[in-house]
Amino acid sequence: MRELTLNGYIDDDMWFGDEITPETLHESLYGAKNEHTDDVHIRLNSYGGSCNAAVRMFDDIRAYPGSVSITVSGTAASAATMLCMAADRLEITPGSLFMIHDPSMIAFGNEHDFSDAINLLRACKESILNMYERRVRISRNDAADMMTAATWMDANAAFERGFVDAITDEPVKYPVNSAEDRAVFAKKAEASVQAWIDRKKKSVHPAAMTEKAEPESIPIPPPEPDPDRVKVRNTDTRLDELKY
Repeated sequence: MRELTLNGYIDDDMWFGDEITPETLHESLYGAKNEHTDDVHIRLNSYGGSCNAAVRMFDDIRAYPGSVSITVSGTAASAATMLCMAADRLEITPGSLFMIHDPSMIAFGNEHDFSDAINLLRACKESILNMYERRVRISRNDAADMMTAATWMDANAAFERGFVDAITDEPVKYPVNSAEDRAVFAKKAEASVQAWIDRKKKSVHPAAMTEKAEPESIPIPPPEPDPDRVKVRNTDTRLDELKY
């Protein structure tokens, strides 16, 4: 069985070098020329990211001709849990964490813009529940309530609710031997999720564009924003700002 490792934030594009994108996943899974059809085991550690990118990854894994098993080793939070739902078999190590919450986004404009944003968030949550419903052993309403509460689960809780199929017997590589150690690990994971949200908040403001590392293939800096230009937002641009 071929072994792959996915470690980083889930995003549609590569900006900071720590992202997992649909394109990088596809090449790792299928091969540069779509030559792979063998069974694959993915070891995953991710604090979440883009809903749109996660759905694309979910669909790509489901379409892969071979069997795909995923082991959560560290953290699967937010959008990373959507990717997990595509696995033929999903396991979690004893010391790992699993977290689900409501999607979020940045919105600005008039009342119609905000109404559109709310509708998009509601639709996004329902689409996430559609993926969870394929695996979990709790009701759709209970899963929705857990998302609203921003629920962190250890391996036992994730298994009991059916988010994962099994807890592995592999040695724990994380400091989880005491309640104090588990609390420290959980705080670090929460901070990593918040770091992603803060990063994307900055990225929607033109003044923050200079803080992004430009891709090597695009050496030309972005043009200075025109302060008199009227900002226009539609569904496509909002999708770029939708986070989970």
